[in-house]
Amino acid sequence: MRILHLIDSFDARFERDQVKLVELLERKGYHNTVVTSRYSSDNRLTDEALFKSWEKQYHVTKIIHAPSIRIPTPLLLDPSKNIYLPTKGVFEEFDIIHAYSCATYSSFLGALLNATKRTKLVMRSDMSPVAYTKARDSSFYRALLTYPFRRASAVYVYSDFEKQCLSRLGVLENKIHVIPVGINFEKFSNCSTVEPKDSFAIGFFGRFAFVKGIHRAVPALQQVLKEENASVIFSGILDDSEYAKEVMIPLKKFRNFSYKGSLSLHPSRFYSLCDVVIVPSVYETGAITVLEAMASGKAVVASDIYPIREYIQHEITGFLFSDAKELYPCLKKLLDNPDLIKKIGERARRKAEQHDWKKIISKYEEMYRIVLCN
Repeated sequence: MRILHLIDSFDARFERDQVKLVELLERKGYHNTVVTSRYSSDNRLTDEALFKSWEKQYHVTKIIHAPSIRIPTPLLLDPSKNIYLPTKGVFEEFDIIHAYSCATYSSFLGALLNATKRTKLVMRSDMSPVAYTKARDSSFYRALLTYPFRRASAVYVYSDFEKQCLSRLGVLENKIHVIPVGINFEKFSNCSTVEPKDSFAIGFFGRFAFVKGIHRAVPALQQVLKEENASVIFSGILDDSEYAKEVMIPLKKFRNFSYKGSLSLHPSRFYSLCDVVIVPSVYETGAITVLEAMASGKAVVASDIYPIREYIQHEITGFLFSDAKELYPCLKKLLDNPDLIKKIGERARRKAEQHDWKKIISKYEEMYRIVLCN
């Protein structure tokens, strides 16, 4: 089967989402062509040779980093988008066009190619609550955002909740497939679980942007650093440098706070340094960080939002909080009970195993078969 993957940014340093999916499809004998921009995941224009050094896991997949620019996109949620030239690679013959994700350049290019070439289109939704609300309240935005979904033969979502949202926006239910988030369970499950000890490390791993909610955690982390025998570790890409500065200044005055840089640590290495992981997001779509931390055997304290509440059962496989004021009591309970950290980590790991890519990949193959048969 020949599949064209259209992706705004394909950064193979991160073994997640489409990066891992393409790798696994290659192993199963699919013929993949990826057409993408020359921007890395942190929106830096990057040399092709550097991209190639990140893509060594691919042996037969054709990856085209096309000439690219960033343009303002006032009609969409993001202030700007990566735009790449539709090189001749997109005009070859394919069985399926697979475009990623909601309101991206790639989604509209996929819809255009579907309309002109009549090649079956598969779309990933990855719709945020903010995008859903805007589409629900604006008929113009709803028509714009859902156009690629209406053209697609199949749209896949991470949760039943997201499926309900798309259905309310007019996307036909019979074309919406629920495919849970996949993680490299084998790699993350090699992290050791916590043994009782006197000092603990609390970690945050992710993008420094408002939607990741780090500002919500700062007061609780300050209290932890003042009162508890614990350290706090941050690592992640500085999407918004001003925001990153704002949230880290109050913490940098504590000697037991450290920022490990944007890409200096692989996620599995980062989790091996932590006992507790916080995910204080304002909203999420896949919340992969939660599952990776759970697979690593860590106690995760996260926002009580979708889809996180589908992964975490409060005080069983992790902790959930709604108001920022609830975060410190959750951390305090864990730090006062080292055995609880270990027990929750062990239960969390068993839950995360359900999202092993080895189990999830077959759902993509089934979706492709259904699309071609119909």
